[in-house]
Amino acid sequence: MNKPQAKWSLERLKHFHPIVRMFESRMATIIFSVVIAIILWFVISITIYPTTPITINRVPLQVDLTGTAAEADGYSVITFDVEEVSVQIEGNRSQVGNLSAESLVACAEIPNITTAGTKNLEIVVKSTDGTQFTVKSITPSSVNVRFDKIRTVTLDVVPDLTNVESAAGCIINEDDIVVTPATVDVTGPAQVVSQIKNASVLIDSATQIGTAAKLVSEKLEFCDANGNIIVVDDTSHLQYDLMQYTVDIPVQYTKEMDITYLLRNVPSTFDEEFLRERLMLSTDKITLAAPDQSLENSSEFTLDTISLSDITLDFSKNYTLEVPEGYENMSGISSVNLTLDSQGLVQKDFVVNEINIINGSSAYAYKAVTEQLIVTVVGRAESVEQLDPRQISVTVDLLSLQQSSEESMSFSCVPTISFEKYDDIWASGDYKVIVTAEKASQGTQKSGSETDTE
Repeated sequence: MNKPQAKWSLERLKHFHPIVRMFESRMATIIFSVVIAIILWFVISITIYPTTPITINRVPLQVDLTGTAAEADGYSVITFDVEEVSVQIEGNRSQVGNLSAESLVACAEIPNITTAGTKNLEIVVKSTDGTQFTVKSITPSSVNVRFDKIRTVTLDVVPDLTNVESAAGCIINEDDIVVTPATVDVTGPAQVVSQIKNASVLIDSATQIGTAAKLVSEKLEFCDANGNIIVVDDTSHLQYDLMQYTVDIPVQYTKEMDITYLLRNVPSTFDEEFLRERLMLSTDKITLAAPDQSLENSSEFTLDTISLSDITLDFSKNYTLEVPEGYENMSGISSVNLTLDSQGLVQKDFVVNEINIINGSSAYAYKAVTEQLIVTVVGRAESVEQLDPRQISVTVDLLSLQQSSEESMSFSCVPTISFEKYDDIWASGDYKVIVTAEKASQGTQKSGSETDTE
């Protein structure tokens, strides 16, 4: 009788107890097992592994000199190249588990700074609320910090007239220009400020003036001792008061003229522009002042006349600027240098065995006593290398020779040397050809164009 009673008691227990009824479902048994496993895992983790590593991103970086020797020596932080770091820390689960980027701060370790410049400094991470942890890694682990002392200098303000031009017949007297105010105070890093020689007032828009003008601008440019513009941007950290600058510009009635020269003895086949592009003037303009408008129709000031044959590979010559009486040279230059830019040019000697004589009198038979000339050729390297001596034309033109009744004569002539197939080479140097003339018999007389050259 005991066994039936026990069975009856268990059946009644299942019917009335909710926990026992729950285990009648297989799914409920599985869920209960998982919950128990999680609880056991948490208890074991806390007991056996009390610390845990975590990674926190976007921790802000600070570079603070307060209380450091660098601050005492007058240094300031100009720039640094890291704004945020990622840090891996390890600590008590119950404490570090609640940390975030707002709970931490990254700092650069500040050494004793003795010179200006960019230093690579180590980064450390701390909590803002005193939470203790161990730093396993910081990414990036260092920061480049630019240090410098802050200086204030007073600079002269000068005009920059890049965009200002004078009207025809006028010239700007730059020495008499007045800028108001004449100085500006600039504050910034010593390494930047020490490079600045002066400040320039820039007239932004293109302006043409024909009479005295008063221009206003707020834009400043800073220049070094060589006149180069120092770029002022966010990395320069320069500070100065923005204000209006007035530029008073006086003008004078004058004439600016192109300095030029004449070329003579140029063969018709030669490209004169090719040579002019390589003849460099040290100054290509001159400004003259006149008591009247006599210069109004003049546009060029001619230095001299230059023979093509005088231009050698190393040609360089100074020419005095001889200003006509009654005019004043406003440019302040007394001479100009003309130099051949020989880049891409070569000089080479050729032996020429054929000399032509043209336009002689039909009453004479002519002969070139000079049978051979050594011609110095200057020109574009490619053309000179391809040149064959037979392509060099040496011609004696007797058209201007005075008539004579002598039976025979001998005279010296300056030949014309040309290169029919090339327009970028020329003959340099002085050449003479000795020609003889014999009275021709009636039956052997020839026209000037058919003159015998043998």
